Amino acid sequence: MKTILSTVFLPVMTASILSLFSVSSLANGQPPKEPPSFDQMDSNGDEVLTKDELKGPLLDDFERFDIDGSGSLTKNELPEPPNH
Repeated sequence: MKTILSTVFLPVMTASILSLFSVSSLANGQPPKEPPSFDQMDSNGDEVLTKDELKGPLLDDFERFDIDGSGSLTKNELPEPPNH
């Protein structure tokens, strides 16, 4: 079950969440903005993302991305954002 979650559901969920960045900017008549990079979100530079460093869809679905249950997200737990 955990394998299905990490190999199928998680990448699909991530792509959906990251696509929201593009859809919301199109609705405002602006060109799509790139989502912030992992390093841009990692405000304290500790190589992990905690809830206090996130907002929006990533924060809302934090537990889904936190595969190891550590309370923080590593670069390996988040797939690369889609190319525009």
